Amino acid sequence: MKKTLCVLLLLALLVPSVLFAGSLDYLTNQSARWLFSLSRNAATDAADIVNYNPAGTAFLPRGLSLDLSNQTLFKFYSNKDSKFTPGAIAGAGIFGADPFGGVVKKTLEPELLTPAIPNLYGAYNFGDIGPGKLAIYLQAGIPAGGGDLAWGDGTAGSTFALNALRASLWSLPAAQGGPVTTGALQSQEFNASSIYYGVGLGGAYSFLGDLMSLSLGARLVIPQRGFSLKASYGPGYYLSGEYEYSALGVTPIVGVDLRPIDGLTIGLRYEMETDLEFKYNEKKLDGTLATAGKSLLAKSGIVDGTKFNQNLPHLIALGAEYQVNDSLGVSLSGTIYLLSLANLGKTFDSTGTKDGDINDYFDTGWEVALGGSYKITEAIKVGLGVMYTESGAKDKYFNDSHTLLNASASPPLDSISCGLGGSYAFKNGLDLILSFLYSHSLPVDYSVSQYAPAPLNLEVYNVSGTLNKDVLEVGIGVGYKF
Repeated sequence: MKKTLCVLLLLALLVPSVLFAGSLDYLTNQSARWLFSLSRNAATDAADIVNYNPAGTAFLPRGLSLDLSNQTLFKFYSNKDSKFTPGAIAGAGIFGADPFGGVVKKTLEPELLTPAIPNLYGAYNFGDIGPGKLAIYLQAGIPAGGGDLAWGDGTAGSTFALNALRASLWSLPAAQGGPVTTGALQSQEFNASSIYYGVGLGGAYSFLGDLMSLSLGARLVIPQRGFSLKASYGPGYYLSGEYEYSALGVTPIVGVDLRPIDGLTIGLRYEMETDLEFKYNEKKLDGTLATAGKSLLAKSGIVDGTKFNQNLPHLIALGAEYQVNDSLGVSLSGTIYLLSLANLGKTFDSTGTKDGDINDYFDTGWEVALGGSYKITEAIKVGLGVMYTESGAKDKYFNDSHTLLNASASPPLDSISCGLGGSYAFKNGLDLILSFLYSHSLPVDYSVSQYAPAPLNLEVYNVSGTLNKDVLEVGIGVGYKF
């Protein structure tokens, strides 16, 4: 049981804020303009291509192009019909006779609103420099993370972890002050935040009579993450803790843009794995159970000042866009997240020894999108897009005590998304964007049990239910060409 608690509390510090991208942390939604087609990996019409098709900046109009936008997300997550059931030896003293009233069945829902995901892009095209065109670009925004998780009644995973704490205290030998009978878990709160700030720059150059362009750039990534947890048991037993952890990394980015025939653009972008070494900062850990909690956290390497890696994975993005006529354009985009190849962190046993890799719980994540845009007039353009996302999470990710807290708090589910919107272009080079997105995730059932050690090997309790996630997003933006 100590092993389970150590692992779960470790993973509590690693909870990502997944919205609907194909990676644990990366966000595909990097501009309001992206929302109304969901496919911009080969676009060359606005400055937000700095993120999606950086090599295409060599084909932007000569001069300065800017794009500023914000996205507001309404996130509807739930652990629907979450059940907590005592097992065969629940009445033997580990939990007392009536943990949580015997059986609990309820839907756990968080307060989830991300009011602002801002992005700023700028590109300057110098026009003809030598045999080709030269452009430089910069970007600032939030490439990964994306907000807060506020579970006022906890999650299925925190219920599991906090009862594991209770069980571990009961099993303490008398020499260590045990057994400790805390009483049943009465209330809990679990909150987590994850924001990755990013600032990038680079350049692009066209070759072969504007048939091809190459780009090279880099993005500085500054993640700021944290979590807090509160729990109360029987009279006099409670725990309250808060941790923050941050890192600094650089993502090298290479791009290629091809124009083999009139009207067709093909874009390719490769982002290398971003090495991120986090460092724990213990802001608070108190309560009557603080000493026991601190001891168990230490066995997982969670100590103020301790460092660990959780990298952003390699990313490969490919797209094609075809301008059918002066009014209609269609595009296809795909993105691959090489999760299984990245260093996503470790799991630990009860002695503090690393005994597994988190990336073993993932295959390759990917997403594919089909979009189109239509010019109603010279000023008004509308767009529509659909996207399917395969998160890459294996079934065992949702049914393993090592990862239940992550899975229940912010589940990386496969999803289907639909975006639409429009823009209005003024004659002075200014255009305004309003866009919307709805993303529906495919529900996943989970079931995780805790067992007593040998020789009993009997189920102590089980947590099971269904994970659900939907996202509604509103984007507003402004573009300008000087």
